[in-house]
Amino acid sequence: MRLWNRNKYAAMFLLPYATLFTIFVVTPVLYGFFISLHKWYILAPKPEFIGLANYAGVLKDDLFRTAFMRTAYFVIMVVPVGNALSLLMAVGLNQNYRGTTLYKVAYYLPVLTSVSVTAILWRWLYSSDFGLLNYYLAQMGGFFHSFAPSVFSGKWEIGWLRDTATAMPAIALLSVWWGAGGNMLIYLAGLKNVPKELLEAAEIDGATSWQRFWNVTIPLIRPTMLFCLVMSVIGSSQVFGQTYILTGGGPYYSTLTVILYMYQQGFGLYQLGYAAAVGYVLFAAVLVFTILQFKLLSFKKM
Repeated sequence: MRLWNRNKYAAMFLLPYATLFTIFVVTPVLYGFFISLHKWYILAPKPEFIGLANYAGVLKDDLFRTAFMRTAYFVIMVVPVGNALSLLMAVGLNQNYRGTTLYKVAYYLPVLTSVSVTAILWRWLYSSDFGLLNYYLAQMGGFFHSFAPSVFSGKWEIGWLRDTATAMPAIALLSVWWGAGGNMLIYLAGLKNVPKELLEAAEIDGATSWQRFWNVTIPLIRPTMLFCLVMSVIGSSQVFGQTYILTGGGPYYSTLTVILYMYQQGFGLYQLGYAAAVGYVLFAAVLVFTILQFKLLSFKKM
């Protein structure tokens, strides 16, 4: 009876959240899948049920495959570098130095900035006409050219968003800068939970700083690393704002991502059923990759 009362009160407290979750998350997800089973042209008088035809079309779509490969390329660039940078910053801020609070705020500020503001800011930095990055590259080129004219041309300039080879890496660089502060705080919380007694015992046994970090700290923050990696993969696979604002998917589809392609199909061509199918194919791919991450990085309690 007492257990029933406890469950009843717990259900009462969970009911408001469960209601909102059902209305704003579960219902749209189910309705989106329902839409993906129809030829749902927004200007047509009535949707036509076509079953899994949209999914078959997506899997045969060359442009979707291009977008999927570009998204995978983006994830491969952003997730390892971003997590390594976040962990490095967290290790630095975990030391007993003065002013660490100021650095925490400075590193986390980009996370609080909206993607539109961040993308516009970096578009100015990447500009070929007045961008700061190409300006300083030109200054460096001129400096080295003055010392060795036969070796350095003096014309150092990168077409950051105009060149197919550099457009996606440029967006990846922006994304790493923008999101590193979020994972930094999570890694820092994990480092704070590492027992100091274990680190001190390892130091007494003669372990170096690197050995203590690799053999003691890393195994203990493995759940934190798994969480950050999984969330980073999910977030990176949904990249949209950066590519939409900076390049619109160009040049020559070099920055076309799955979410941007879904947006173009749904709100550009009004093919809502096909766009919904694109979204669910991406969901399935991310789900499979997430399961693989759990299998590879799972940990056992001692």
